[in-house]
Amino acid sequence: MKKVISSILVCGSILYASNFDSGMEMLNAGNEQKASEAFFIAAKSGDLDSQMILGEMYLDGIGVEVDHQKAFYWLSKAAIRGDVEAQYLLGFMYENGLKVEKDMKRATKWYTEAALQGDVLSQYNLAFIYKEGKGEVEKDMKKAFKWLAMVQEVRENLEYVASK
Repeated sequence: MKKVISSILVCGSILYASNFDSGMEMLNAGNEQKASEAFFIAAKSGDLDSQMILGEMYLDGIGVEVDHQKAFYWLSKAAIRGDVEAQYLLGFMYENGLKVEKDMKRATKWYTEAALQGDVLSQYNLAFIYKEGKGEVEKDMKKAFKWLAMVQEVRENLEYVASK
């Protein structure tokens, strides 16, 4: 029985990878519609990267019609599982009221999740939100400077690497 279950898991993993890889190949070849179909199969099967990419495709209308509800669905699945880009994009959706009610506290929550994993855009957005005191989030210059310092650190590291 263990061998059967192991075989099913291995075959399933290969299928997910196959659909993801196929989606990437099609996307790189410019066949966005076929790519979205491959990512859908992999995302539905639980592939984290495919969930994030499919969510972004629905958000931007790449290979599919723009559909903020579907974008939110797939991005939420990926963000809850820790995908940094999906967390950033959910923050963006909440900040701008895309298919969800504008909610700066939720935007801040998702930006923070991504920022703590090193996402510079999320760090910058948090600095701006706290600097301005947007929506339900109160102005807090201490937090604004904290996030801005992280952005500056990344910038300095990039300049150092570029100078080598």
